[in-house]
Amino acid sequence: MPNPTARNKIMTTHPRTGTRFTIDEEIYEPFKTAILQSLKGGKGKTFTELTNDVRIIIKKELPDFKRSVAWYTISIRLDLETKGIIETFTEKGKKWNRLKK
Repeated sequence: MPNPTARNKIMTTHPRTGTRFTIDEEIYEPFKTAILQSLKGGKGKTFTELTNDVRIIIKKELPDFKRSVAWYTISIRLDLETKGIIETFTEKGKKWNRLKK
């Protein structure tokens, strides 16, 4: 019999260290959507710009969310990098994030 309080988990992976951990699907999916929405159609964004965009979107999607938006943004962004959806590059001494072409 399924446990009604059990939550679906998403296994995330860090692209450089291979470190793995799980995030509740109810948190992972809105953050993933917010990250992709922020990066869509642009040349790239710094982590600060990306986090600011995600914070605005998450406040609308998950108004009661009280955890660190920056931590979830970086963790899920790294997982999306591992999956080949996002890439990080350096230009003029700054690190940028963008959707992989």
